[in-house]
Order: sequence, then structure tokens, then C-alpha cells
Amino acid sequence: MVQPPLTWKTTRILGSLVAVSALLFYGSSARGEAQKADPHAGALVAPVVSVNAVMVGLIDHAGHELWSVEKQGGAPKNAAQWKEIEHHAIQLAASGTLIAMGGTGKADPGWAKSPDWRKLCEDLNSAGLEAMTAARSKNLAALIKANGRLVETCERCHKEFKPDLPTEGSVHPHFE
Repeated sequence: MVQPPLTWKTTRILGSLVAVSALLFYGSSARGEAQKADPHAGALVAPVVSVNAVMVGLIDHAGHELWSVEKQGGAPKNAAQWKEIEHHAIQLAASGTLIAMGGTGKADPGWAKSPDWRKLCEDLNSAGLEAMTAARSKNLAALIKANGRLVETCERCHKEFKPDLPTEGSVHPHFE
């Protein structure tokens, strides 16, 4: 059986499909290359502050609230205090994801590209989730264990990425 020749309409549709496929392929390839060059390429929302600002204003603050439980020598006394600990743990759990994006600081884009940085960000998320679970179950021993993981993660990060504790002028009130 002989196939009828392609009509003008069929040829146009096939040509359009090939063109759209090529554009989609090129667009996804170009986006991947752009993301390697700029870790914020394609981000829904670009960072507006430095990683240091997030560390001082969010991570350090929330961490000190959790660590203060041990310094005060006992578990929170009521449900409201446990809830406050839980909120700070949630901040820490979310912060790893936030700083993984990098920020507006000079070193931030390089950090965001580093596999070691991403691993430390994941470890921060995990420690925060552990602390959140401990607070929800009102388990002081588990909270102290999570606090230890948090300290370990912070110290590893500072040793590798911030040995001189550069804060770009941001200082948490705990240190003033």
C-alpha cells in the first residue's frame, strides 16, 4: 500500500513539534549550565541577606535558646516552654535548607557550590529535626543529645568555612 504524501498541515505540525522539542532540550541544558555558574539561577526567590546574617539572626539565636535548657539545669517546666523550644528547633531544621542556597555575602556563592557545605546544611537540618522531635515528646535526654549534634555541626562548619568567625559586622546579643 502506498502512503499518501504528507500534507502541508502535517509537515507544519511535525516541524513545530521538532522546534519545540529542540527549544525545551536547549532550555533545560542552558538552565543546568546557568545553575552551575550561579547557584541562585532558577531559584523561586533569590537570597536577600548573607549567610552570616542568617547564622547570627536565626541559627545562633535559636541554638542558644536550645542550649540554655542545659545551662538552666533542667527540662522546661510547662507545655508553653516546651513549645518555645520546639519553635526554635523548627527554625534550626529549616535553616540548613535556607543557608544551602547561599546568600549575598562575598563567600556565600562558593559555599553554596561546595558538597561539604551541603552536607553540613543537611546535618543542621537533622539536628534541628531531632530537637523538634525531642521537644514534641518533652524528652530532655533526647534534646540534650540533639543539642550535642547541633554543637558538633556548628563547630565543623566554623572550622572548615569560618575559621576566623567572620560575621560581616553581625553580632548576636549573646556576644555583646
